[in-house]
Amino acid sequence: MKKEVSTSEIITKGYLWVNLPIITIICVGFYFIHEYFNQSFNFSLIAGTAIGWIYWSFSVKKWIKWALLNNVDSEKLYKIGIRNLLIWSRHDIKKVADKLNKE
Repeated sequence: MKKEVSTSEIITKGYLWVNLPIITIICVGFYFIHEYFNQSFNFSLIAGTAIGWIYWSFSVKKWIKWALLNNVDSEKLYKIGIRNLLIWSRHDIKKVADKLNKE
């Protein structure tokens, strides 16, 4: 039987899989677009953010799937995700849960 996943483990995995890479992607994307492609500050910032957002859409699903497969209650996951700026709505969790139920 699997041990219960702690709240701190859920948060840590969320930060390591979602938030930390996004911040890195946005900063590195901004720098390269601004310095190597000689684009304006505003364009570089928007483009870096867009690249980070695309990564978020994949990584947050991976984090939610991991949590649900480890028997984390979806309501608990929602509260943790909102409080720690990992997700924005219940829809993200519901979409992943529905996909898991089909498998």
